[in-house]
Amino acid sequence: MATTKPIPTAKAAPGPAVETLTPGERLLLWSFRAWVAGAGHRPLVLREFGRTFPADDAGPAIRALDRSVAAIAGHARRTIVHHPVCGQQASPDEQVILALFAAVQAERVELAVRLARWLVRPAGVTPLVTAAAALAFAMTENDLDLPLRPAPRPERAGHARVAALLPP
Repeated sequence: MATTKPIPTAKAAPGPAVETLTPGERLLLWSFRAWVAGAGHRPLVLREFGRTFPADDAGPAIRALDRSVAAIAGHARRTIVHHPVCGQQASPDEQVILALFAAVQAERVELAVRLARWLVRPAGVTPLVTAAAALAFAMTENDLDLPLRPAPRPERAGHARVAALLPP
């Protein structure tokens, strides 16, 4: 598995409640948060993926998560704001990450690329979209659908631009 730099946690505007997300979205959000939280949380993700995915799919799914996080951490345009593992709301950046995976799952590659370009520098776009596709398709195969949701219109101008990329 690739080594990842931790993505710093910063203050974020409140977003949708985690309890309102689909099971697939909750798994992806929790896994992302736990993976970036550090090595101490990773055994929990490994165990959960082992329960969620068939034995043949769990390893590739973990590697895809690791590559996704590595692409974001290694190529982020700025600090990616995320909540702690137990956070009860999704930050705007976390919503963009969920939307990117949902776009790939819905075979909306152009949308996924636009979202990736907003999160990472050009060198990270292909690695991020490719890794996200691997995990998103594994999730599809296991009935973990990721709906394309409209993004909120946060105060920050950058997030407003992202919101304009998403379907209404």
